[in-house]
Amino acid sequence: MSQRTVSPQVLQQIRELAAGWGKIVARRVCAEPGPGTDIDFMAMEQIAAAASAGLTEGTLATLLEQQAQTLPAQQPCPDCGHLCPVGYQDRPLAVPGAQLTLHEPACHCPRCRRDFFPPPAGTASGQS
Repeated sequence: MSQRTVSPQVLQQIRELAAGWGKIVARRVCAEPGPGTDIDFMAMEQIAAAASAGLTEGTLATLLEQQAQTLPAQQPCPDCGHLCPVGYQDRPLAVPGAQLTLHEPACHCPRCRRDFFPPPAGTASGQS
């Protein structure tokens, strides 16, 4: 499977962007002039954790959807090579700090009566 890494500079830019969104969340939750003394640090942590989970879920859902859209409409069966339509199955996915539903590409070969998942880009059919 091919692996693409993200540069430290890009990761820093993403972190700064997310920090900006954190400021928006804080302003939305606690109107001006900000949180009063009635909110403690634990409540602030809960707000930050909810924002983090939402950001994680939204980011992963969008990236996975974009990745799935790059697949052609048909994939060859790894056993017989028959072109099979790409369908989708919903599957719960838990990642650190978040949960989402993965709209996962899946194929069924009517010849082999086999279900398979399209291979990642850069791998030959039936090989990994």
